[in-house]
Amino acid sequence: MRYYILESGSKGNSTLIFSKGKYLLIDNGLSERKFRSYLNEINVSLSNINVVLVTHSHSDHTAGLKIFESRCIYATKSTTTLLDRDHELVPYRSYNLNGFKITVVPTSHDAVGSVGFIIEDSDNEKLVYITDTGYIYERVLSYIKDADYYIFEANHDVRMQLTSGRPQYLIDRIMGDYGHLSNEDSAICLSEVITNRTKEIVLAHLSEEANTPELALNTFYKIMAKRRVDVSHISVRCAKQREMVCGGTLTEEIFNG
Repeated sequence: MRYYILESGSKGNSTLIFSKGKYLLIDNGLSERKFRSYLNEINVSLSNINVVLVTHSHSDHTAGLKIFESRCIYATKSTTTLLDRDHELVPYRSYNLNGFKITVVPTSHDAVGSVGFIIEDSDNEKLVYITDTGYIYERVLSYIKDADYYIFEANHDVRMQLTSGRPQYLIDRIMGDYGHLSNEDSAICLSEVITNRTKEIVLAHLSEEANTPELALNTFYKIMAKRRVDVSHISVRCAKQREMVCGGTLTEEIFNG
């Protein structure tokens, strides 16, 4: 399995997953020009993508969905008007789509039906994708444990958020139960689910106003040390807003058939 985080952040999100000649896209909040530019960079044709999973209805995750036919789009009810009835996803259920097993898990965000995804391929590699959530439900922790790859939200540093100069209502929204995970909360959740199997973690959806990659990574390692969780075998990086981040099995070759 290979993954390509095209962009991650409040200005647009999209992640492409590839395995055994099959493609899967999670969200597209990018302009058509920008999205096609990223595809060209990795030599992928738009016509290769016939499964698009949508996490929730906010425009930074959905603005670019119109370039796909409705038959490609899968989401929970009320997430998008482009949804075919038989493509509705239900939390805690699994679906076999285009060679991937996809398990849907609920997130806690101020968008009706917001979800994250667990993606498994035919090689039994497992990727967890969770962003845009104020906290992780206890039941979800058991679902996301023991994955090879995590693309996981670490949105803000609490101190930076409180001193950001943003309106109080926005700070309250972001730091509330239906907002976004802080660096510390993200690391605590990850400390409970990573195992010896885990190879890579990408901290995602970082705030440009209330976080930095250095702060997110430092907090991650500080929490792991405090909880005595060995992460020496894990590659940990941050996703970016304007630059693609790639990972996964290096021997997996892109197929543009």
